[in-house]
Amino acid sequence: MKKLIGQVHLWVGLVVGILFFIIALSGAILVWQPEFRYLLFYQGVTPQDTNFVLPSDLKKTIDREFPQGDYRTAFFRERDKTCEVLLYGQGTYYIAQLNPYTAELIHLQDMNTGFISFMVGLHRNLLLKDFGRQVVHWSTLLFLVMLITGLVIWWPSSKKERKGRFSIKWGASPKKLNYDFHNVFGFYATWIAIFAVVTGLFWGFDVVKNSLKAVTGELGVSYEQPKSDTLAIPAYENPFDIMDSITLVFREKYPEKAFRVSNPHGKQDIIRVTLNDPEMLNYKSSHYYFDRYSGKEIIGNFMHGPGDEISAYEKLHGMVYDIHFGSIAGLPGRLLVFFSSLIAASLPITGFIYWLGRKKK
Repeated sequence: MKKLIGQVHLWVGLVVGILFFIIALSGAILVWQPEFRYLLFYQGVTPQDTNFVLPSDLKKTIDREFPQGDYRTAFFRERDKTCEVLLYGQGTYYIAQLNPYTAELIHLQDMNTGFISFMVGLHRNLLLKDFGRQVVHWSTLLFLVMLITGLVIWWPSSKKERKGRFSIKWGASPKKLNYDFHNVFGFYATWIAIFAVVTGLFWGFDVVKNSLKAVTGELGVSYEQPKSDTLAIPAYENPFDIMDSITLVFREKYPEKAFRVSNPHGKQDIIRVTLNDPEMLNYKSSHYYFDRYSGKEIIGNFMHGPGDEISAYEKLHGMVYDIHFGSIAGLPGRLLVFFSSLIAASLPITGFIYWLGRKKK
């Protein structure tokens, strides 16, 4: 049986090894996406002893500096970071970085270009759009097969074998070192990489999502859709006046938290406020909805709501991204995912070298 499993491990590895390398390596780099964004998008500002500007101030800057941009959402965060504004454009979208104290435009980034866009595209779809996305999804499933079969092959059948499975013999020959790198590092990395792979499957296959919904008792559950009352008498002529008012309320109530404020476009669209803790964990986000005409909070049975009202499935759903890149465990978690992804990226290489050596022999 172990020989058969070894053959499965070998041939699956030979077929998808290069894909495994690309996806794992790009994933390791994307662990540090927040830091790359900070540097490449010029997100740092000098804190000032004054209040942040309001959404209407940001809108004036956008109208002046980039009038073709369709203002969607403003993101206010720490006092030493820029305010981000999401803008839709022709066939793409942009993120504008503005000084939160003066509303000065610091940087405008087309999010379909640049290093981060390249790495995200490589990780999600191999830069091949919908076809590539399917390739990544099915490759991820095969990665899981490789990890499981790798553990079975690694598992020692005797105490004597067990001694050499947990450590690398650094003074050994290059051939033995390569084997140890694949075998030992692969074993340790698997226990972290398997979480990244399983969460990747959550995004790739509806059956995984539906299984989680079934386990949490939410399969088939329907939710209301928050809508603005088009018959309400407008409290302000300009929705940005209401957005400003809501922004001031949230700043006073949650001074240490970051939050997003959306700009409604359709007649029934709402103003949505998404509240985040400083660590920016998705599963800890809270969502609030306000009528675009009256400014009143809209209460209902919505899919996304305040953190203390969120369902078990939505909380787990929110954890998927945080687990995938390790942020759920802070910096130690991100480091673990980073190093395990680098090791995972090396496994097809060390495995191929080992296979070539055996083939020649």
